[in-house]
Parts: sequence; C-alpha cells; structure tokens
Amino acid sequence: MTRILYIIDSLKIGGAEMLLLGLLDAVKKRGDIAHVAYFSPGPLESAVAARGVEATRLSEKGLRDPLAMIRALQLIRRWRPDIVHTHLIKSDLVGQLAARLSRRRRIITLHNTDPWRRNRKMSFAYRAATSGADACIAVSDRVAEHVAQYGGYRRDRIDTIVNGIDLGRFDPDAVDPLDLSPYGVEPGVPVIAVIGSLTEQKDHENFLRAATLLAPHRSRPHFLIVGEGPLRDRIANRMGEMGLPPERVTLTGAILDMPELLAAIDMLVISSGWEGLPMTLLEGMAMRRPVVSTAVGGIPDVVVDGVNGSLVPPSDPQALATAMERMLADPIRAEEIGIAARRTVSTRFSAEVMRQRLCDLYDATLADAPPPDMPETLA
Repeated sequence: MTRILYIIDSLKIGGAEMLLLGLLDAVKKRGDIAHVAYFSPGPLESAVAARGVEATRLSEKGLRDPLAMIRALQLIRRWRPDIVHTHLIKSDLVGQLAARLSRRRRIITLHNTDPWRRNRKMSFAYRAATSGADACIAVSDRVAEHVAQYGGYRRDRIDTIVNGIDLGRFDPDAVDPLDLSPYGVEPGVPVIAVIGSLTEQKDHENFLRAATLLAPHRSRPHFLIVGEGPLRDRIANRMGEMGLPPERVTLTGAILDMPELLAAIDMLVISSGWEGLPMTLLEGMAMRRPVVSTAVGGIPDVVVDGVNGSLVPPSDPQALATAMERMLADPIRAEEIGIAARRTVSTRFSAEVMRQRLCDLYDATLADAPPPDMPETLA
C-alpha cells in the first residue's frame, strides 16, 4: 500500500486538476492511499472529499507566504508519504523542495510550454528547487522539448506520458446535452465555446477579437466563455469595449458538467498563447465536437488541420475567425471532423493507459536506487 501525496496549485476546474481526480480514482482502485495539498480553493474540493481523500491547504497567499513551505514540511513529516507528486509551478517549487528536505521520493509532472522558462533567472531558481527528482513527466513531447531547451533538464531524463480521457464518461451517444438557456442561448442558435481558466495563457483577447469579426455571420452564433480566474473582470470589460452584445456572449463561470456542456455546444475553440496538451481539447474531441485551436504546445501532435480539427497561428484573431466561419458554413464537414476527432482520442489517448503508466512509474520509483544527485538531472 503506497502513500502518495499530490501537491497542486489549485482545486479550481482545469486540465491538471481534472487529471488529478483521475489519478485519485486510479490509486484508490489499486489499494493505495492519497492525500492532496493545494494552494487555491475551488469547486473540485468537494470532488476530492467525495473520493474519501483528505486535503490540506498550504497557503492563502501562494509563494508570497513563507509558511507554505513550513506547512508542506509539517504535512510530509506527519503523513509520511512514500512519494510526493507535484503539479504546476507553485507546487513544484514548494513541494519538491519540502520533499527533498524530508528525503521523500519525488515526481514532477510538467503540464505546459510556459514562456517564463525562457527567463534564465527563473529557470535557474526552478531547477535549484526541483532538481534530483526521481522522475520527471511531460504531458507531451513538445512540453518535454520545451523544458529541455529552456529549463536546463536533460531530454533523456524526461518521460512523456500523454494525457488520457475516460471514453466511457465522454461518450457522445450516452450524454444528454446541458440546458444552455440559463446562459441566454436561444434554441437553434449555434454555440461556440472557449473553455478554460480565465488567465493570460488562454488568451481570451484573441477569442473576443475573433468573435467580434464573426458576430455579423448570418447564423448569429452565441459565444460562451466558460471558466473562472483572475481575468474575469478584464474579460467582461473587454466584451463591452468591443461592442459584443451581452445576448450574444456569456461569461458562464465554472461548469462542472463537462460532458453535458460539450454535448450541447457546436464548436470548441482553444485560443491559447501556450499549452501543454489540454484536457479540454481531448474531451471535446472525444465528444465529437469540431475543434478550432491555436497550434501551440502539444496540440499539433493531436490535431491534423482539416482532418480532425482546425489549426491556426496563435494571436491571430482573423485566422481564428476564418476557421470558425468555415466550420459554421459547412456543418456536414464539421460533423466529419468531429467523427475523426473521436477516433483519434479513442485510439491514442486512453485514460486507462495513462493511469496504468503512472502507477507503474510509482512502483518503479519505489523499487529504484536512491534519486540521482543534481548534476545528473541537469544538462
């Protein structure tokens, strides 16, 4: 029975957070024990509790709170995990250092092609805190290559375990569409949604500018911006400044019923400036939704332009609007693209395979010799 401490930046709705819920299910199924430590609260706190997993909040102030490290050390020494597995930057910095000081086995999952890694001082600080981990996982080869190029890690020491989807849960033939009328959506109107945290990474400015260009389209689509985050007020203000009418664009907040939401929309848009391998992309494809996405991170490894989705350059609202318009103008082709998207996810992105590989890694980590010294981890 392995004791695994997961440390993650938040329990808000996001790709890394949804991945964590799947891991909690997987380790529970095989008889292991998990504990979750986090920084920012969110709707997934109840989902963690419903799985019988205890959770500890490390800080209300993020990295500005020196007590976060003390709480992490206290938790590790009290709960005595066999493995500490961290996700996202705050958790990597605090969790990996606390685990190293406590002589615990350590695993990192790298989720994004973060632009901050190009800053040499920030990358050095990250390496200093996280080096010597027993295993380093990237959710796509593009993420692994990005970290190797800018983060100072040797490429051959980063394993790729791609994200996976529960195809039973995301089954378009078994899910009833969510009622979107509370969000102002009228019957028969095509719905275009961008789903994700309201942060710089998701580049909602790009989406709003594209929506402005597409708004005069004869189909009069309704645009949904789904998610929560620090930029909510800014996005709401920009909607007004751009003249997007509130009856055509809705900030929905967080929606937990993701399969039902995806079943109800006509198109999924990813307008991000950078990504790893977004879970929303795979979920939308599994639900046979036609996807229009920026070609960033690991997305081009999944989406073949014109075959199972549409790819556009980042920060190019005209290209984004044009791709969206083409999907709207040819619903038969959009349906064919959605079918191909489901086929891609079914054959390449199974949650069972992903979770089994991670559980195998836990076993191998505990069976291996002590973790390497810092020089072996760095380029």
